[in-house]
Amino acid sequence: MLITVTGGIGSGKTRFALSYAARISREGIYLSTGDHDPVIPELPSAHYRAIQAGNGQHLTEVLHQINRESNLFLADQRIVIVDSLTAWMAAGFRASDDLDHQRLETQQLLDALLSYQGKLLVITNEMQGSLYPSEEERIFAARMASINRALQKYSEQMYILVSGLAVDLKAQQIRYEDG
Repeated sequence: MLITVTGGIGSGKTRFALSYAARISREGIYLSTGDHDPVIPELPSAHYRAIQAGNGQHLTEVLHQINRESNLFLADQRIVIVDSLTAWMAAGFRASDDLDHQRLETQQLLDALLSYQGKLLVITNEMQGSLYPSEEERIFAARMASINRALQKYSEQMYILVSGLAVDLKAQQIRYEDG
């Protein structure tokens, strides 16, 4: 089960995600990529643990490891929370100027997210444009928007946070079909 939580910076995504996760799973793993305050947010219970996944390729590796080590019969009792996909993407862009390499790492992470067996909650950011974006900013925003659309396609639930208020996008959806 894939759940996506999106919104702007400081909109309350992490707080909402942890609270929501506690309502639907007794235990969880909080994968922090380190894009927010160094203090890990208060976890819902002692049955939740935090792992600093880092801002590099480590996130893909950690997801694969958790997936390999998970008991498939108990996977629905636990949720994995990724906070945040945007930080991983930004770190990948900073680490390499090679667009093909960036694209490959992004696809590998997306594949890891979509192949996860069990409950997975991904926190991501809605991309905001600037008046005169650099070429790098434009490419990053376009790639991030593309990943968010892919997550939306496969998510059973998707929420957007605006000033701490969560809106269930899947319940409110208006479909615009391309072509």
